[in-house]
Amino acid sequence: MRRARHAIAGLVAALSLVGRAPADEIDRRILPVAPAYDRNPTCATVAATIPFEIHTGTRDVGISPSPKDLPLNQGESAICFAYATADMISHRIDRAVAPLDVATKFYFADPEKLAAIPDPRLRRHLRAHPTYRADIAWSRNNAEVTRDGNPGLEPYFDKIEGGEEDTAALLYNIGGYCEDRDLPSNDGYRYVMPTLRSLRYRTRLHAPKQSFRSVAATASHLRSRRADPFNAAWIAHVESVCRRAPLPVPLLPVSYRVAASQADFADMIESGRHPSKRKLDRILAMVDYALDHRRVPTVGYSWYLLEARDPKDPDLFADHASPVIGRRREGGVCQYRIQDNTGEYCGRLRDGIRERCDNGRVWVTEKELRETLYSVTYLR
Repeated sequence: MRRARHAIAGLVAALSLVGRAPADEIDRRILPVAPAYDRNPTCATVAATIPFEIHTGTRDVGISPSPKDLPLNQGESAICFAYATADMISHRIDRAVAPLDVATKFYFADPEKLAAIPDPRLRRHLRAHPTYRADIAWSRNNAEVTRDGNPGLEPYFDKIEGGEEDTAALLYNIGGYCEDRDLPSNDGYRYVMPTLRSLRYRTRLHAPKQSFRSVAATASHLRSRRADPFNAAWIAHVESVCRRAPLPVPLLPVSYRVAASQADFADMIESGRHPSKRKLDRILAMVDYALDHRRVPTVGYSWYLLEARDPKDPDLFADHASPVIGRRREGGVCQYRIQDNTGEYCGRLRDGIRERCDNGRVWVTEKELRETLYSVTYLR
């Protein structure tokens, strides 16, 4: 009887996830705080799509495949967390949210503003997670600053790398959402590069001698005398171009991880502390739960699952985050469809993987995913 109920639930979820509901019909349910997570026993078929709008940064520009056929991609940036989080939020509110806005809030939004938001559901969520301020601080303190084109290691917005999906989603409750058409984020910083260059020049030439409240709430290592004016000017630019709208539902993230990062995951394996089957089962059960309840979860794993590491690549572990947009049983094996946001072509992926890739959307088996899977996040 239990199997029958699971099968029916899986079928309903599959049908409900196909296509996108109109904006006035988004799922306004808030899922339970601590449900019982179970694997979908039949690996029932589920398919979801991320809202996409053709605009300046996504139009067909005579290349193949066309940008409008691919997911929004991070280009040369190292903020896959923002793209995965934006996809997760976009699916939740049925609007194409700008990943660069997600990253901006993650690095600089004032966490104290969360407590001032009157939504009772968000307030209950914050009360249930009393360490959220410390979690935000931990996430920001783990962000890195690249030396590429930045010999002084100045924490300019576009030189900061890394972040956490659950923290990014929580902070995105602040100030309303910005659509990608207002802040084109396809191909990373490509479409805002003229703005970034101009801000870099102007703030170096005439840096105001004052503190900036807009960046005061971030981590100390993301502030400096040179970077503060630039980052404050970037935030002002974002606010000037974004036609913000209130979120139709609060963003209440649920997450679980077996390691802090891919490097930590690899260290666990090398030292004989491989995450237990029970813990990995829990991650996959949460993925199944999210998919079966009309949510798109994101997972943390290694990019090298999809593409072999170039021996010259200094990144040994390649932390990556992607939304999971589908599930199916193929040849008796359960597979999950992840939406990659690197912009990489399918033809460059590993043998066996490229054949299951369609314009950045890749089917991976449960066994393959388990090899590097270390975290999951979904929105209640």
